[in-house]
Amino acid sequence: MTEKERNLILEVSGGRMTRDEFYRQFPWDIRQLKDHVITEIKEAIERDDPEELELVISLIWLSGADDRFADVLNELLINRNHRSHQVVAKTIQDIKSPSSVPFIRQALQSNFDYLEYTCSESDAIAKWFSWALYSIGTNDAIELMKEYSKSDNQGIRDEMIYRLGKLKT
Repeated sequence: MTEKERNLILEVSGGRMTRDEFYRQFPWDIRQLKDHVITEIKEAIERDDPEELELVISLIWLSGADDRFADVLNELLINRNHRSHQVVAKTIQDIKSPSSVPFIRQALQSNFDYLEYTCSESDAIAKWFSWALYSIGTNDAIELMKEYSKSDNQGIRDEMIYRLGKLKT
């Protein structure tokens, strides 16, 4: 990613530039070249640079997230080198890709240790994942909610029980 690209992302993310102006000035059309966005994100992950990764993650939302991003979003969900996990989880919820279920399992298995930066209790974090599983709605997603409705972690258990109750109505 070039310095110009970085600066433009910072400008639009900071509200100092409109999206329309960003799209006019950015060197390539991120709305049409979504594979290029994915490549940028994968390269930032490989470089193990949290600042760069945080910056390029925003390209997902600037380009218009869709199911083409499912694989990279799944990877980002369990990647420790950024601070956008809640927005990633919400995007996974919106995309509803069944491929996300194993990654949500990994997040639940982690006891949320990599999400301590949020200063949130486990029930609040579990809500991100229960909503995503609920939205995905496959048998695997529902089974994972059932499994974690028996979790030793009360916050996770309570949230999964609550969300499972919403399936029955």
